[in-house]
Amino acid sequence: MTDENLFMRLFLLFIAIVFSLPLHAGPTAGPMLGPVARHTATIWVQGDRPATVALEVAPENPAQPAWTTASASLAAADDFTARFDLSGLAAGTAYRYRLVWNGTVLDASHGFTTRARQAGDFKLYLGSCAHLHDPEVDFGKAWSGSYEIYDRIAADADADADTQANLMLWLGDNIYLRANDYESPAGMARRYQKVRSHPALQKLLPALPHYAIWDDHDYGPNDHNRSFVFKQASLDLFRRYWPNPGAGLPGAPGIFTAFSVADADFFLLDGRWYRDSDREQSSAGKALFGPEQMRWLKNALLASRARFKFIAAGSQFLNDLSRFEGWHNFREERTAFLDWLKANKVNGVIFLSGDRHHTELLRLDREDNYPLYELTCSPLSSGLHPVQPAEAANPARVPGTLVSAHNYCTLAAEGSGNARSLVMQSRDAAGRVLWEARLEAGALK
Repeated sequence: MTDENLFMRLFLLFIAIVFSLPLHAGPTAGPMLGPVARHTATIWVQGDRPATVALEVAPENPAQPAWTTASASLAAADDFTARFDLSGLAAGTAYRYRLVWNGTVLDASHGFTTRARQAGDFKLYLGSCAHLHDPEVDFGKAWSGSYEIYDRIAADADADADTQANLMLWLGDNIYLRANDYESPAGMARRYQKVRSHPALQKLLPALPHYAIWDDHDYGPNDHNRSFVFKQASLDLFRRYWPNPGAGLPGAPGIFTAFSVADADFFLLDGRWYRDSDREQSSAGKALFGPEQMRWLKNALLASRARFKFIAAGSQFLNDLSRFEGWHNFREERTAFLDWLKANKVNGVIFLSGDRHHTELLRLDREDNYPLYELTCSPLSSGLHPVQPAEAANPARVPGTLVSAHNYCTLAAEGSGNARSLVMQSRDAAGRVLWEARLEAGALK
């Protein structure tokens, strides 16, 4: 056999092997539903190799819909992710969508409903600390569990989707970068890919709109601050994997942003990009959120006409007894903001946080003003930590709201006018209600 014939046979064998390998028939992660407004919606998806992906969208009715198509190419530079930003949708309308992957039509069972023109009931699902075990790097006993909690949230959201707007806010520690991950941007990207494609999340991702903030384990090393050398790469990854409405401002980077649902405005803060070390002893000039972000928040609050104004960050806002991270370690910045809230008569403020591996509702009574509440919700599936002795009898905690088990929280706005109220619940991994608290809108002004 000549060298030329041998080469040709080997070449043909190579071609036969390549074309016999099956192309991946669909996404490895998602689709995930992102922000949904009156006339817009965002859908995110990820594969594991180059692909041409089309998203076809149509109203639920009529029975024979006219599909509207958007397309994208998955590329390695973007971790084979695509974000579809849909516009021109009708308000208060149910839509269904399907993916066309390399020319093959996939499941058409996913859907969403655009926001109605008039404010109505809504339910916010909350959670933080979503550790998922990785046997390649997590040696010994698994530190996380109760993964059924994610399917439970999806089922709950689906059960009442016809009667109210549902959405989910991830309150940080959503991916848990390991030490070998944050040594490089490539390592951090690999962790995002592993977490987002985890089987435990796949029912939840398309079930309702997702919003997110980050905390230290999404950003870099444990308890890290503004000095992280790969902070720009970390920000780029967060924006790639979480299709929030925005991220920072021109000249003021970060993940902070805002969005509205019905009669509520949500202000998502960045507790890492501008953060000084919690361990710094002096409080003078020490900042968790920094002056640019605080200026944005104050102006946004003054511009808001919403009945409820939710301010979310990874670290706790109002807990003075914690020996861990929190705004109490930045007293000058916190006091200045709380004084500003009172002086400017900003009504309807409620704080949301995660991080602590327990859930609790805190209340800060204020002289000649309405009380401030903070709902801390944690953990979804991460390890459970005992409450520290100094915090066990925290007088700021609303009695009966301490939960030291895997749980998620819901916050539902119900009623109308002067009868409008917020119903807060903590639920275990099986969906059982652990506690419930009701706040009347009139008591928040």
